[in-house]
Amino acid sequence: MLAWLAASLSAGAQPTANPPVETLPAIVLLLPGPSTPFARAAEAVRSGFFAAHATAGAPMAVEARETDETPTAVAAAIDEAAGRGVRLVVGPLSRDAVDALSRAGAARLLVLALNAPTGDAPLPPQMLALGLRVEDEARGVVRALVRGPLATGASSESLPFAVVVGAGALERRAGAAFVEAAREYGRRAETFEMSIGQQRLAGLSKRLAAQPWRAVLLALGAGDAAAIRPWLPPETIVVATSRIHLLDASALGLAKELEGVVFVDMPWLVEPDHPAVMVYPRAATPYSAELERLYALGIDAYRIAAEWMKGSQRFELDGVTGRLRVDPALAGRVERLPSIAVFVDGKAQRRDVLR
Repeated sequence: MLAWLAASLSAGAQPTANPPVETLPAIVLLLPGPSTPFARAAEAVRSGFFAAHATAGAPMAVEARETDETPTAVAAAIDEAAGRGVRLVVGPLSRDAVDALSRAGAARLLVLALNAPTGDAPLPPQMLALGLRVEDEARGVVRALVRGPLATGASSESLPFAVVVGAGALERRAGAAFVEAAREYGRRAETFEMSIGQQRLAGLSKRLAAQPWRAVLLALGAGDAAAIRPWLPPETIVVATSRIHLLDASALGLAKELEGVVFVDMPWLVEPDHPAVMVYPRAATPYSAELERLYALGIDAYRIAAEWMKGSQRFELDGVTGRLRVDPALAGRVERLPSIAVFVDGKAQRRDVLR
């Protein structure tokens, strides 16, 4: 356990002086163990969490525990922590485990889950959920559109949205969220299936050109988005989720092909010079985009946990994953508003508004 904790702390900068810590841990970080399918994700979250703890110089003790993420194991770990007087548990990480925990009812202590549960049912009063759902990003894209460049002259007939959806599960979830959000704002949305191949892309381009779309919403990964970009109607706003924003060297060509596409992503990846981002160390070993987002999730999870333990029921944080809001009116979900960016010359550039 001590070796594992030391490895976690080494992922970020450590404080110059170690303040005295409580003997009893105030927080237990409950994450999947190395034998689970979520091991790499858990390592990234753990590293970010302890990096935030070290940066804060907090005197409270934090203990990391492993679980196999089954409902029985998660419940037992939380009960064990409560029996030792732990004040708050951060975790579990997988959506299935979070769903099971939310159905089980109130826990014996505060629980900050690291994923959003399925559905919109209110969570137990002692439970919060912080997640990085693609559905929330899709809704944020639509909200930014209707409050920004498409705010005037709005009607369901004059401002239709074209939603281009890929074949993957995440893409289909994003596409459904695009359509649902558009309808909530009174906009008409039509879905188009994405198929690779010049003849099929040409056919899709012809169908898209048949109507005066005011915005094209891409529920696609980076590769598919780059493939379809030349076939989209010119002068039309094209927006997407963070799924199109990759970080590795091989993605540079894709980014150039996505010139002008606007997307949402967390400040950690599109605003590295933001004061709220700069204060936290980067991981010792560069991560993929997916793992960078989980590292950032760990940072913000620690910050929310520390604030919640003070007894705050309503608060906002300028987080590294976005602007965060905790409010009882949100049914236990932590609202996350990501940043807006656009691809220019192969690089992501931050924007204040979507246009």
